[in-house]
Amino acid sequence: MKVIKLNKGKELIKMALTVLRKGGLVIYPTETCYGIGGDATNQTAIKKVLEFKGQRGGKPISVAVADRKMAKKYVEINDTAENIYHRFLPGPMTVVSKSKGKIVRILEASRGTLGIRIPDYRLVLSLIRSFGRPITSTSANTSGKKTPYCLADVLKYTTPKRLGLVDLFLDAGRLPYNPPSTVVDTTLNEPKVLRQGEIRIKATSKNAFVSDSEEETKKVARTIFEKHKDILKKKPIIFALQGELGSGKTQFAKGLALALNLRGNIVSPTFTIIREYPYKLGRMPGMFYHLDTWKLERGEELLDLGLEEMLKPGNVIAIEWLQKIKPMLERFKKMKKAQLVWVNITIEDLSKNRRRIAYQP
Repeated sequence: MKVIKLNKGKELIKMALTVLRKGGLVIYPTETCYGIGGDATNQTAIKKVLEFKGQRGGKPISVAVADRKMAKKYVEINDTAENIYHRFLPGPMTVVSKSKGKIVRILEASRGTLGIRIPDYRLVLSLIRSFGRPITSTSANTSGKKTPYCLADVLKYTTPKRLGLVDLFLDAGRLPYNPPSTVVDTTLNEPKVLRQGEIRIKATSKNAFVSDSEEETKKVARTIFEKHKDILKKKPIIFALQGELGSGKTQFAKGLALALNLRGNIVSPTFTIIREYPYKLGRMPGMFYHLDTWKLERGEELLDLGLEEMLKPGNVIAIEWLQKIKPMLERFKKMKKAQLVWVNITIEDLSKNRRRIAYQP
């Protein structure tokens, strides 16, 4: 392993690029600790990274990019992620998004997500920008060993065999003892912190409610509908209901029905997949569609059942169990075929029947 001081400037970048382009490994400084970097698109490089790290129990590995533009080539950046990128990056934040499958797959989580870092370290950003591809962004220690803040940490806690996998150490001296990056999942309707670091993320309270009963859940649904109903004149509204079994998704749908002046019995569509109810709100007629995709094998089956024909101004669509159709809904939103409102219902206290209902338009 060759050690080179950061004062070498352009020579240092050139040497690091040569290593990365040949599938080698570079240990580099960040604003948190020293990380180990290999070409995230190169199978040989990633095999070396995994050998260096040792047993990780199938845990994914994040990648570092130079900027948001590069990130968009490798992950889908939704509105939640967009906000995080704008507010906190570059910085000690790992943003988890849906991967586009353009890096070595073993770096992704089992559900197809990928963590993205934009380190707040000018030299590293220059290196990645010159390289033109992401590099791995994981601490340069064997799993379970001391987090490295200097060359001595790496030499002391790494076996000679693993050190032999590393080609170059970019030595910035001893780094400050900063906590690891905050890891936040942005694939849901609001950010979910998976690991708390220096940066703290708080959900916006104006888009969140607490419900202690089925009736309160219905009232929350009516409140959220009122905030969006004017859109119905131009396009349909899809309420994408997320939450575990028994969280209250069907009660929320019943609240939407009440907001539409539907007084009949709204029945769960678990076994029928789709139920439809004509309504009239003032002078505006429309259809309320209540869908449950739990029994579907593939999300595309909804297209065969006429989902696109439902996308007309005045129509309201509530969909439960979204895992199979989330990409389709995002596509509708991008094509401006519908107003998409993500609603996440979580059980906070089962003994008190307490739910937290958060939404994102």
